[in-house]
Amino acid sequence: MKPNPFVSLLHSRKFWLSVVALTQTILFQFLPSFPAAVWQAIDGVLVILIITIAAEDVAEKSNMVG
Repeated sequence: MKPNPFVSLLHSRKFWLSVVALTQTILFQFLPSFPAAVWQAIDGVLVILIITIAAEDVAEKSNMVG
């Protein structure tokens, strides 16, 4: 039986990090006193985390195949 893609999405660390990144980017756009460099740095860290988790997932799946 194939897993439900919505359940998989709700359990995905990459999905939730993306939601946090998008939310904070939108929120800080409306706070002009908040330094742009800070929220951009936070976005950068979140992107690095997402890429790292994706690489971890690929490595895990490649070990299962081999």
